[in-house]
Amino acid sequence: MANALARTIDFYHCRLMKVIDLFAESQTLYRLLTLWVYGSLSTIFSLLLWQQSTGAGLNIYDAVISLPSLLVLAPVMAYRGWLNQRFWFRSAPMFVYLGLILASLTWADSPDISKTARAVGQVLALYVLFSYLQLSGNFELLKSALFFACGGTALVAAWHLIVMYGVLNASWEMVLYEGVAPDRLEQFGVKPINAMLATLLIAPQAAMMLGLVANEKKQTVRFMGLIALAVLVVFLVALERRTGQVAILAAVATCAFIYRSRTWYILCGAAFASGVFVYFMFPEFVLSRGASWRPEIWMATINAISESPFFGHGVANKITPVLVYDNLGRLLGTFRHPHNLPLAITYYLGVVGLFFWLCFWVPSAFSKLFDRVLAQRESYMLIPLIVGLVAMMFDGGHPLSPFHFSWFCFWVPVSLLVSSQACVPRR
Repeated sequence: MANALARTIDFYHCRLMKVIDLFAESQTLYRLLTLWVYGSLSTIFSLLLWQQSTGAGLNIYDAVISLPSLLVLAPVMAYRGWLNQRFWFRSAPMFVYLGLILASLTWADSPDISKTARAVGQVLALYVLFSYLQLSGNFELLKSALFFACGGTALVAAWHLIVMYGVLNASWEMVLYEGVAPDRLEQFGVKPINAMLATLLIAPQAAMMLGLVANEKKQTVRFMGLIALAVLVVFLVALERRTGQVAILAAVATCAFIYRSRTWYILCGAAFASGVFVYFMFPEFVLSRGASWRPEIWMATINAISESPFFGHGVANKITPVLVYDNLGRLLGTFRHPHNLPLAITYYLGVVGLFFWLCFWVPSAFSKLFDRVLAQRESYMLIPLIVGLVAMMFDGGHPLSPFHFSWFCFWVPVSLLVSSQACVPRR
């Protein structure tokens, strides 16, 4: 009975793989793949700007990314023998880090196991998608889909700006989403978003569009990309977050290092000169919120790290407040997270977790960054990663959560980066 069942399974497995092989040679599959990649990436890039429900947003992500990647692309990659020794070796540090996050559930205090497991699965699904496109040689499809996705985000951002400052006639001196009743914005389909979270979403996408436009040869496409980039930059300025302002400076400085041309040197100097001008002429624009408690939050987090320095407190995927006290032990403030990604990783996973976190992306980033040809060709990965890390130095709060605004600062560009190192392209 068992042998007959095994033979039946093998028979249908072989038939299925033959169908996949035949279908893979057709233009129909490529058209479906193209449609799915464009649709899925454009959906998740703008999703958090228009989806009102967090739960529904996660379900949409799983429907358009997780299920197709894990149930279709991963088996096809395995069947075709694309998951070779190089792939596993280059991917291993990332997998170890994700494995450590899952292992930390055993010593975390009342962890949300399903939420953490879902987050790991979502990261793996995104990595499988990028790896499949790399392994199958679909570089241009990947880049054009990313361009389309960032452009879609720019369209939604433009609508938010138009409604706020055009339809509702808000003053340009007002911060985006503030000073207007939320229900008035929602009448026009605008979802009011926390300025910090919106910055974490828009800044790396603007940086990615910058890298894509810089390498674009078609003038029409480049012009469209520049318009989208301008919208995203205006959106960042309208949020009036210092993290966004620093992110713009980081993007220009990174481009100056990668391209090393007179144009970028001039733009870099102009950006920093503009920052100095704003600082001295309009100091309230920069200094209105002081240090925003960042030094006190970081010191309180360091003190908490010292309680469990090696393996951390475990990833619970729930709000773990950071309590700030004065010298007399009086509570001064309660904050949602450490506002610094390396400190957050060290708090939850200890120095061991921080080590593996650095291991899985730093070698790849530096090897590309200091190879001028690679850096210019893959600037759409490097620029958003650097900009995202700069933003997460001030507003990063968790080692890994289900699909979130902060993903565009780290998990999206780092998945692109690591997959490009792990995958040997095929025709």
